[in-house]
Amino acid sequence: MKQLLVKYEKEIKDKNRDSYIKAIEKEIPTAKIESIEGEEAITECDALLVLEPLSQQNRAAYNYSLRQRPYLDIEGVQSEQLTITAEAILRTIYQHAGYDLDDKTILIINQSEHLGAPLAKALIDNGANAISANSKYKSLENLLALTDIDILVSATGDSSFSIEKYLTRNIFLIIDLSCDTEDARRITRIPTVKVLKERLENW
Repeated sequence: MKQLLVKYEKEIKDKNRDSYIKAIEKEIPTAKIESIEGEEAITECDALLVLEPLSQQNRAAYNYSLRQRPYLDIEGVQSEQLTITAEAILRTIYQHAGYDLDDKTILIINQSEHLGAPLAKALIDNGANAISANSKYKSLENLLALTDIDILVSATGDSSFSIEKYLTRNIFLIIDLSCDTEDARRITRIPTVKVLKERLENW
């Protein structure tokens, strides 16, 4: 298996990221996992995975490094392939809603380059009606109440954000990666590490 280097910013606390790291350690024991320490060069590896959240300075530095060496970018942001997280969500949608998305309306509450933007593009390419928003969208409650949403994907990372249960009761599939909803039917785990592992095996 190729050598995977995982970089993260230890000073920024994030429960979901830490769970992801633990899963990587378990499923890919050969992965080298390092905290970002100031300005540093990328050590030798076959594939590089840089985990959010990051400070603006470190995000800019690693984005620049991966633009120069897109062959290291296993996540897919700089190499312009479907990102690992977006692919894992897409697989979850296919598993629960089928592959025919032509008549489906999907609301994504996340506009990041790792999740929201590439997922919206992939869904549109597959014929779905994709609506993109973020947690600051002021008319989100109206959107949920007045639009026939088939699938909700929410990953705001905002601890103060919450969607009340009555707004999701008619939604067929809820993928909630940040505990944004109160609906007990929500799916909170996606096969991110499985996608990463498969990518690494074929890298």
